[in-house]
Amino acid sequence: MADESRSKPGIVFEHCYEGIWYPNVVLDSSIEAIRSFEVRSDDVWVLTFPKSGTHWMIEIVSLILTDGYPGMVNRTLHSSGAEMINMDQTFPRTLDEMDTVKMDMTPFLKTIEKAPSPRVILTHLRLNRLPKDLIKKAKVVYLVRNPKDVTTSWYNFFSSSEFVRINWEKNFRQFLAGEMTWGSWPEHVKEFWDIREENNLLFVYYEDLLKDPMSGIAAIAEHIERPLSEEVLQRVIRSSTMSEMKATYRNMAESGSFYLTKAFGLLPFLNKGQVAQWKSRFTVAENEIFDEWYRREMAGTNIPISFE
Repeated sequence: MADESRSKPGIVFEHCYEGIWYPNVVLDSSIEAIRSFEVRSDDVWVLTFPKSGTHWMIEIVSLILTDGYPGMVNRTLHSSGAEMINMDQTFPRTLDEMDTVKMDMTPFLKTIEKAPSPRVILTHLRLNRLPKDLIKKAKVVYLVRNPKDVTTSWYNFFSSSEFVRINWEKNFRQFLAGEMTWGSWPEHVKEFWDIREENNLLFVYYEDLLKDPMSGIAAIAEHIERPLSEEVLQRVIRSSTMSEMKATYRNMAESGSFYLTKAFGLLPFLNKGQVAQWKSRFTVAENEIFDEWYRREMAGTNIPISFE
């Protein structure tokens, strides 16, 4: 059971489970159940720390599986992480609605269990929370993004709604303290970095993928055993650009699938998809503090993270 709770202004509420803060749409029972979850050999698991390009990677993998055609993508599993409730529902938009809009707490794991293969499954959970045989059995793509942009994107994500208020200075402090929602970025990343040589794990850098999508997407396709022809590769690249993804998301929203385009129906999953957005947010002093924190936390590792 959760041992503590806290809230932020607006409609976003969190709880602490075994030392890590999670949104209340994350079920402790699902976190526990995932450890023994039945993995299929043709599963593709997309693992990320939040705001690391998660929906971009889900779209890329899904486009690879459909030869680059967005309209053919099965988006049944795109709305929620494995540890969450089923997000395909109406969420309260204000604090006043909290008492009138009732939440369906059905675990999304039930939807994943019934989904046809190949399943593309999302989770932000740490390695020690994942199925014991995941890395040995399924294909896993771990996407890492530079932490300055991660914390900036997190702030921008919640600031995109008039119903949610988030303080930048507090956000900055919590990230460095490992008290951000979903926990510590260094601990999350280093766990997967340490097993990067596993055959079923592909460690992908957000910045590299953005700079050279052809090489990056080709590598992902090879990893999930769906190599692409030159024609299909170009179609996947084109369909996974930010402009094309936003067009796809607009079409989904117009058809009523708001839960696929916005978290809680409020917060857009897609923003700018750029590198070094942190430069417009960090002060000089904050950047110096962050650099020192990064050197200390990542000492002894040689992860080639690019901040530019």
